[in-house]
Order: sequence, then structure tokens, then C-alpha cells
Amino acid sequence: EAVSAYREALKVRTREQLPQGWAGTQNNLGNALSAQAGRSEGAEAVRLLNEAVSAFREALKVYTREQLPQDWAMTQNHLSIALSEQAGRSEGAEAVRLLNEVVGAYREALKVYTREQLPQDWAAMQNNLGNALSDQAGRSEGAEAVRLLNEAVNAYREALKVYTEEHLAHYHGVVAGNLQQVEKRLQRLQARVR
Repeated sequence: EAVSAYREALKVRTREQLPQGWAGTQNNLGNALSAQAGRSEGAEAVRLLNEAVSAFREALKVYTREQLPQDWAMTQNHLSIALSEQAGRSEGAEAVRLLNEVVGAYREALKVYTREQLPQDWAAMQNNLGNALSDQAGRSEGAEAVRLLNEAVNAYREALKVYTEEHLAHYHGVVAGNLQQVEKRLQRLQARVR
């Protein structure tokens, strides 16, 4: 019903007449489609994720970094999450391609979500970037996997500069756990690569 409601709203909130409202509705539609995909299976979930990615890409036609940087960065994050879900349902070269897009979108969001201006958003993107790099490493081998895991470790460590035990204990615990898992993977992999 949410998806239908957003589609109805897009009949009035057109890109030509109300571009920011249209982009916001496209973003909301993408989120609703992603949520629906999370409750679906097989080909239906893949179809819904494809539609979600398309909706986020549409929103980014109006939510530009130059005009609306925070909306742009937020939508880059939402796009990354949907692409990551797609990658999880894909195999081989397609999964690798999607994960490259995920990492790229998080790196784009970090151009707006800076530690100085938006520290908590920056830390969240660093954690998400670490997760995406870890996923990429899982689809790679040898020295490339080691390189990606090292990048993930660096991203998690960056996030922990904001997510401290004193100020944001819950998030600190989540990121510290991610870091610990990746460091263990990295140690095992380095022992095999040598």
C-alpha cells in the first residue's frame, strides 16, 4: 500500500512542477520498495530491489551534491543499502560489480558527511563503508582480499573516533564488534597468503 501511495503521489508531484517533492517521493518509494524486498523472496525480491535502485537513481537527478548536498548524501546511502541487498542476492561478476557501486556510493556520501560538519553521519558512513569493503573482500582472493580488509579496518577505526564508549556506547559496541571480526579474518587470510 505504501508503494502504491507513493506512486499515486508521483502523479501530482512531478519532476517538472515540484522537483524537490518529486525527488523526496522517489526516495521514499525506494525505501518502501527496499522494505518490501526484504519481506519477499527469489525473483520478486530481485524485481523490487531493481525498482528501489531505479527510484533512488531518479531522486539523485534532482538531489545533486551541488544543490542539495545532504539530501544527495542521504540518497547515496539509501542507494548503497539497496545495491548491497542486490549484491547479496547475486553471484560472481555481477555481485562484484554491485559491491563496487556500493563502495563508490558510500565514498561519495562521505564527501558531504564530513567528520567536522556531520560527525555522527560520517561515522555511520565509515561503518557502512567498512561493511561493504568486508563484503567485497569476501568475494575476492589473496592480496586483493587483504587490501580490502585493511581498508575495512581503517574505516571502522575512523568510525570509532566518533563512536566512543563515553558518548555513543551502543554504536561503539557495534562498530568495535565489526572491527574485531574483520581483524580476525585479516589475520587468518594473511597467514594463508604468506
